[in-house]
Amino acid sequence: MRSTRQVVVDRFGGPDVLKVIDVSIASPRPEQILVRVEAAGVLYGDVMRRTNRYLTETPLPYAPGTEIAGTVVEIGKKVSGLKVGDRVLCRVGSQGYSQYALAEVAQTFSLPDGIGFAEATALLAQGVTAYLLTHDVATMKGKAVFIESVAGGVGMQMAQMAKTLGAAFVAGSASTEEKRDFARKNGVDLVVSSLEQNWSEQIMKATKGRGVDVGFESSGASFVELLRCLSSFGTLVKFGRGVDERQSFDPTRLVGQNQTLRGFYLPGYFDEPHRQLLDTAMHSLIDAVLNGVLKVEISHRYPLQDASLAHRAIEERRTMGKVVLEPWKTKA
Repeated sequence: MRSTRQVVVDRFGGPDVLKVIDVSIASPRPEQILVRVEAAGVLYGDVMRRTNRYLTETPLPYAPGTEIAGTVVEIGKKVSGLKVGDRVLCRVGSQGYSQYALAEVAQTFSLPDGIGFAEATALLAQGVTAYLLTHDVATMKGKAVFIESVAGGVGMQMAQMAKTLGAAFVAGSASTEEKRDFARKNGVDLVVSSLEQNWSEQIMKATKGRGVDVGFESSGASFVELLRCLSSFGTLVKFGRGVDERQSFDPTRLVGQNQTLRGFYLPGYFDEPHRQLLDTAMHSLIDAVLNGVLKVEISHRYPLQDASLAHRAIEERRTMGKVVLEPWKTKA
């Protein structure tokens, strides 16, 4: 047993329900490793869990955090291929906002020296989501593509991948001029304001009236406008849920233009039939970062005790790219 500082939640609510406490952490089971966490990723899904709006139920109390990067400090008896001191990137079910965390070896990836711990956390949920959406869910080559929140952690990676895969036109939305400028500088062809009405008209004009072949929507805020600029035989992919999102949608409106509405939920890929695809995605992402094909932006870094500030920044839409906690850092 060793002591660790860890963020816990014992009631749903605002960012202030995130509390840091001292807990004891057990030694790893036979197929687990114990990791000294150098960076823990913060996700929009973490915010949804904290406010009890996630797609699945979150029992109380719980310890948030599902993605960590750090070094191995202890290994279970049946673990092979890893040793104490190795740099790793791990997907964990919970308890990632911590100085130490246990991880299953099956959900652990070796992390090359050329990738920082903070940058690595951007690859687990956000990077894999971007990879699957652009490589498995929809075809990018020669297509006109729209990405909601294109300056965000998922969106910016999706835009880069779409371009690499040969998309003919990549557009997206962002809430501030700073974010729109960031997206344009990273190769997005057209960035509309998500706060404006009728932005679909700009998309139709840019595509000479054809619309986009593939639209990626996550919050619900872009759903109606995106349908207005979706091309015939186009596909709208719904890959997230906004706070208090409610949609009233008549599916027959898809019929006349042969359009498709598809959902995406990353945990659905964790089952064995899709495990190989997840492994392929992770190794491809790591190679892409090492080779300079994929750039990862770290927007905000916080010490563990400022987890509430990290959540607040995401809720207030002040972030671009990835947000991380660095558990061993202290306030300046």
